[in-house]
Amino acid sequence: KMGFQGVVSRAIDARGLLDCAALTPLHHPSSELIVNNNANDDNCVLMPWVGFGTYRLGKRQSRTATLEALKSGYRQIDTAFIYGGQTTELEVGKTLQDALQMGVIQSREDVFITTKQWREYHGYDASMKCLELSLERLGVDYVDMWMMHWPGPCFESRDKRQTVSSENAAAEDDPWLHAKEGMGVNEIAPLRADTWRAMEDAYRRGKTRSIAVSNFTIKHLETLKETATLWPPAVNQIESHPYYPQNDLINYCQKEGIVVQAYAALGGQDGTKAKWKALGGKLFESAPVLEASERLHKTPAQILLRWSLQRNCAIVPKTCDPDRMKENSDIFDFELSEEEMKAIANLSEGVGDGEGRLCWRTEKLRMLDRIP
Repeated sequence: KMGFQGVVSRAIDARGLLDCAALTPLHHPSSELIVNNNANDDNCVLMPWVGFGTYRLGKRQSRTATLEALKSGYRQIDTAFIYGGQTTELEVGKTLQDALQMGVIQSREDVFITTKQWREYHGYDASMKCLELSLERLGVDYVDMWMMHWPGPCFESRDKRQTVSSENAAAEDDPWLHAKEGMGVNEIAPLRADTWRAMEDAYRRGKTRSIAVSNFTIKHLETLKETATLWPPAVNQIESHPYYPQNDLINYCQKEGIVVQAYAALGGQDGTKAKWKALGGKLFESAPVLEASERLHKTPAQILLRWSLQRNCAIVPKTCDPDRMKENSDIFDFELSEEEMKAIANLSEGVGDGEGRLCWRTEKLRMLDRIP
């Protein structure tokens, strides 16, 4: 039986985009696509199409579930500086050591590690410090991808917010009111440029094999492009699912040579019951998903993940269940028809602009167009 390790996808065109017609049952979770920050660089980086996400895993789960994912054949682990209250990276690092000692992986190079710089560390020096902390926690000399997690500001602590004077009470609805000093509405774009400059230098110094962004809009990318010396970002990791497809952003990224990686491809964990009801029900229960599931003898989750894949989006599903890990990666031996793709896409019809956004529920600037 062919193992997951070392299987490189041939279903890739010159831009690193998936050719769905070329998919075969031989493609596994470690099937890879090209991600690169320099179109003229022959030293291309290969990233698995299907990664294992670690968002909102508990401390123990960050270790046990990640190890199980590696045993199941996953070869990309997606984590972040801030995940788990800054504990997840450390547990992922311990898991890598466990996997090496157990023979699950043969070397550090067998696993594609993605982590993310946190917004509290925007700016050149602060970002460099953030990366060093991440590397120390993960127990590695470099990561395979380092992302800028969020284009917006960090906010003052709750205690400091309570010191706002009474004359500012009327401004409490202003999402920028409690932005940390130096991260105001007119300061954040230049600060992002400084963060990207640090990421470029980290790339040149071999601290990361690629640099990327997350939650960036077209406007953020266009602004960053003006000052970047390395372009494009290898990846833009964004929320994308049938209720929030982000078609214009995905089209822009693909034209720029930026690989899109969809998080919350199954809808995510942040949606409330009221929100799901307002949207028409959970994606798993929608008619076009269930109809495709019945025809293809695949689960609703597999249908939704395959939908993202056929839109040329890499994915990072998360689960603690070993059976679901295998299920989430078993999406390379079937294809949704054009009609099924359209029917699932039509779930966003009638959903107001931005209303399908399910993640970052408590973030004041969750509607990213409010961030310059």
